Amino acid sequence: MKKILVGVDRSPESRKAAEQASDLAASTRAEILLASVVALPVAVGPEPGYLESLEFVEREHARALLRELSLACRARGIPVDTVMASGSPAEVLANMASTPDIDLVVVGHRGRGAIARVLLGSVADRLVQISPKPALVSR
Repeated sequence: MKKILVGVDRSPESRKAAEQASDLAASTRAEILLASVVALPVAVGPEPGYLESLEFVEREHARALLRELSLACRARGIPVDTVMASGSPAEVLANMASTPDIDLVVVGHRGRGAIARVLLGSVADRLVQISPKPALVSR
């Protein structure tokens, strides 16, 4: 295994997935690519500039998360890169996984109930369906 793509967000499950990917990378001497995908709703906010402000805040949170997780990987001696993207998380991660250097995709699963999954969707469920590479879903 050469490189593990890890999709991260601010959830505890995402952090656990990053930890598990780090353990796997350490044992196989693989690199990690941490990816945070900012997905914003397509809607009109309550005031002009609302969505732009929301996007700015989400990107700042993503930057801080990527910085924190990459430092943790580097402290363990794991080579790590980071990337931030916009769009539908499952589709963006599957597209990133289509590159030849990615061997595995790791994401967390929040464990929502069936109704929430139908209404909100599940990145992990969708990614498992469309990923061109094996996907590990951490709980």
